[in-house]
Amino acid sequence: MKKSLVIILLVNLISTFTARVASGQTENLLTKIDSLVANQLSEDLPGGAIAVISNNGIIYKNTLGVMNVEQNLKIDENTLFDLASVAKQFTAYAIMLLEQEGKIDLDEDIRTYLGDLPDFEHRITVRHLLQHTSGIASTDWLRIMIGSSFDEGWSHNDEIKLLKQYSQLNFKPNTQHVYSNGGYSFLASIVEEVSGMSFADFLNQRIFKPLGMETALVNARPDLRLANDAIGYEIVEGKPVKVSSTTDYSYGSGNVWANLSDMIKWGQNFLSPKVGNAEMINRIFSKYNTLDNGDSISYTYGFFVREYKGIKLVMHQGGVPGFRNYLMIFPNDNLVITAHFNNESINAWGIVNGIADIVLSNKIEEKPAKPRIEVALNVEKAKQFAGTYELADGMELTFKVEQDTFWLVLPDDDKFQLFAEDDYNFFLKAFNAQCTFTKSENGEVDQMVWHQSGRSFNGSRVGDRVELSIDEIERFAGRYIQSDLNMEYPITFNDGRLYVHTPSTFKKYFGIEKLELTHVSSDKFTTNRLGTLVFTRDENSKVNGFMMPELGRLQNVRFELL
Repeated sequence: MKKSLVIILLVNLISTFTARVASGQTENLLTKIDSLVANQLSEDLPGGAIAVISNNGIIYKNTLGVMNVEQNLKIDENTLFDLASVAKQFTAYAIMLLEQEGKIDLDEDIRTYLGDLPDFEHRITVRHLLQHTSGIASTDWLRIMIGSSFDEGWSHNDEIKLLKQYSQLNFKPNTQHVYSNGGYSFLASIVEEVSGMSFADFLNQRIFKPLGMETALVNARPDLRLANDAIGYEIVEGKPVKVSSTTDYSYGSGNVWANLSDMIKWGQNFLSPKVGNAEMINRIFSKYNTLDNGDSISYTYGFFVREYKGIKLVMHQGGVPGFRNYLMIFPNDNLVITAHFNNESINAWGIVNGIADIVLSNKIEEKPAKPRIEVALNVEKAKQFAGTYELADGMELTFKVEQDTFWLVLPDDDKFQLFAEDDYNFFLKAFNAQCTFTKSENGEVDQMVWHQSGRSFNGSRVGDRVELSIDEIERFAGRYIQSDLNMEYPITFNDGRLYVHTPSTFKKYFGIEKLELTHVSSDKFTTNRLGTLVFTRDENSKVNGFMMPELGRLQNVRFELL
């Protein structure tokens, strides 16, 4: 036998063996994913559709569960899901396509593209809208504030009208990053103004059709009939209860519907772009901007750029009542996970993370949590830290020493024991949080830093409090109105207590009908659900309104006394 023939036979033998090993590894991987999915989803309940894509094709694809319980219709790869906030990436991509054509400048004032805007006090750019740094209020919270249920009919015109009606910014642009659905609604309107097309037509002609996303659509009109669409559910006492609604026809921040086949094609476009180009994709995958204070922004163009267990991750999630969605891209590994669920009670985040752990098991770097080593409490030192500290959002944390034990007391009087790591650093065992006490220049301990969820919050010690009499508290009662939204929030006094009364939407979504106000200090009160409420006074020291500093995606909402 010739030497060359021996080499050829040997190469073929090795290739066959390698293929069998690879096949075995793939089968093992698919079995693990199937097992993970089967443990979370049921054939008889609302479920989901999942795919894992590489640059070599589809690694895994599965659908499980019921898309319509009442009609007993099963989910398949043609079932439409409400993508919720995953839709923001299509809006951002549309803006980028128009930028590529020289029709949009991301650093231009949005008034260049949108007319009839209110006085927002500060210049807002297209980039601010893209990165959620504009300060524009989020319309989901604004709708709750005006008592507009998400089950009511709502158009894009309603959305834009509400944004123009509430002209107050949460903050000066580029000083904070606060997620805003309203900002992306404005972006959709910019697409329409610049392109001369409806937003739905632009996405269909410029993105959906070129990629072969045959059923993807923008649900922008009441007369548009969805076909093969999933119903959204939650599980209550083991039974599915319908919670989704299709009466919202606003767009830009959400309201794109697509099936698994569509989302596979969309995911493949990030690995090998047919629409757009590699330069655009690279920009999406790369953090590129900072706030005015130098803090880095992790949000680029409709995506968060993060690290997952040592691996670069570009992702966005989306949730509305009854639906949960994820698109996760691991760009350095040419891997995409797309997952869509019509059951909000499913641990969707656990499923997609579990799939990532399986597929990327050879690259994951598990960083063990820093061990918290408890030392004996220096009681005398801890007594120096006792007191109340106010965080920037008005939240107050109280620390006290009782029977040689150091305690954290929250505004609702919940108590948690603190354990010492040294004389100035403490941690909790009840949940993952820590605090550090620091000295000011005069040597007094009057500052505290609270550490939780990877973030740090500075707090300052609050001075001595002056208790208010019942008569003084009663004087805060009255009729208060949010003038931009034309909504009244009465504050009543009953049995020695103050209550702020909220619209029906608070009861529907939060179980709140009225909120008791608990006096903290001076003109500041706390509530057990909506944070701090601070009364304001005129030049004669007479109460003339109040402000809610922190309502999630709404900040510093002002009310006037009628």
